[in-house]
Amino acid sequence: MPRIKLHLKGVVSSRADASAKLKAPGDVVLVERGYPRWLVMQCPDGCGDEIPINLDSRAGPAWRMYRTPKLGLTIYPSVWRDTGCESHFIVWRDNILLFGGWDDSDYESFWEDNAFDSLRDAVLAHLQRDRMVHFSAIADDLNEIPWDVLKACRQLVKRGLALEGEKKQRQHFQRK
Repeated sequence: MPRIKLHLKGVVSSRADASAKLKAPGDVVLVERGYPRWLVMQCPDGCGDEIPINLDSRAGPAWRMYRTPKLGLTIYPSVWRDTGCESHFIVWRDNILLFGGWDDSDYESFWEDNAFDSLRDAVLAHLQRDRMVHFSAIADDLNEIPWDVLKACRQLVKRGLALEGEKKQRQHFQRK
């Protein structure tokens, strides 16, 4: 799975001011007026399009943004363009992970397993034996980044401590 480094080119107060700062795939600008409104990015696949990503749930369906100095910028869920180049990607920890015929489990190799030890323990404690739970609901309950929780869940499955659902239950997990 191709990975592009995300480059935050600045924070502006107006959507109109964002375009001038975007030059290359992976460039992003945060539009903020009191709180984050938009993340505007140059399409990471190189098609040249600008992609506005709504972060303000008061303006309609919105992505969630997670931003810390240590972990960088993450948005959830993935971005899947249904026009133009139709690219599909994840923005996770200042990286853009491009899909294209790969399974979504391919991203797991990007960060070392030991970085998730404490999170994995918290996720395991949260999983139930009698029902499947989507990883994003676990992330919400634990106040964690959803992509981090998905990685922790998949590690638990590999270790034989959890089960992942199939088909419509994919990305849902329970304790084994």
